[in-house]
Amino acid sequence: MNPPDVVDEADLKPAADAAAYQLRPGGQARSLTPCEVAGVPGRLLFKRYDEETLAGLDGDALLAMVRWRRELPRQDRAALDRRCAWPVAAVRSSGNGRIVGILIRPAPEQMFVGLRDRMVPRHLDELTRSPDRVEALREQYGTRYYEPPYKLAVLGRLLSTVQWLHERGYVVGDLQLRNAVFTIDPAPAVYLLDCDSCVPAGGRGALPEADPEQWKLPREGAFTPESDYYKLAWALVRCLQESAETWTLDEAALARVLPSRHITLIRQCLDGPPESVDTARWRAAGESWRWLVTPGRIYVETDANLREAWRRGRSAVGDGSAARRGGVVVLIVVLAAIAVVALVTLGV
Repeated sequence: MNPPDVVDEADLKPAADAAAYQLRPGGQARSLTPCEVAGVPGRLLFKRYDEETLAGLDGDALLAMVRWRRELPRQDRAALDRRCAWPVAAVRSSGNGRIVGILIRPAPEQMFVGLRDRMVPRHLDELTRSPDRVEALREQYGTRYYEPPYKLAVLGRLLSTVQWLHERGYVVGDLQLRNAVFTIDPAPAVYLLDCDSCVPAGGRGALPEADPEQWKLPREGAFTPESDYYKLAWALVRCLQESAETWTLDEAALARVLPSRHITLIRQCLDGPPESVDTARWRAAGESWRWLVTPGRIYVETDANLREAWRRGRSAVGDGSAARRGGVVVLIVVLAAIAVVALVTLGV
């Protein structure tokens, strides 16, 4: 059962387990509160907009998003709810009737991680962490390192969701690593957040189009399917190269975990949103990334090998083992040289 298009704020009840979740608002949100609505099964999240967002909110466009979801065929609506935190209702103030936020479905439980006495969402930017960075954070945050096959399998699911929305007439727009959460258990999956920033292709969105600095488009203009691919390409580069804000392509690192045809797809999008994108090739790439993760082993595909086993803990940008081996060799050479000098000096 769905709530009506608009719900009165006074009808929202705090969820019984609201205190168990740590949901930090960001972007347009002033707060994120787990809640329940009478007659509607399951937990919802009340996303209350901040004043700046409310000033630019297009209420009619927001309600159009709510109705679009409601009017989808049942199978498509279920798929949308599995993939996206789409607005299921607008929330109006009990005092003046003004729209103050939206209701969304929360991410699945497996996309949260226990941290002390709270459950914290696992955002995609965790995929940019290097082994050294993970080790430094492990004691405080209990984080783990995700090898390149996991990064690719997860980002392949994000690509699938983006293409699913494109096929139904929506552009993601504000596509960035903080705007999705993920899991790899029992299989890689992604849940897209901040979907109230999505825009009907060629139409107007509920919120003004804006990007954080590290995801800004290189040209002025509206969000398009092509701009989504531009951001997807940078998401892949930043996760595989393990640098959240890099603007440089390291083809040597990418070639360790990707065939050249996939690198070509990425490179074609990096100079700016292209006029057209080969969506079929992107879809094939994303589908191929799914089989890189199996219950027993993880793999990569390169030009040299269609199915190459990947060692746990190894990074595409190097795990330091070569440097350590090189250091040992240098040390042995130095010690040997010292020994020779000592022997010559002593006349032995």
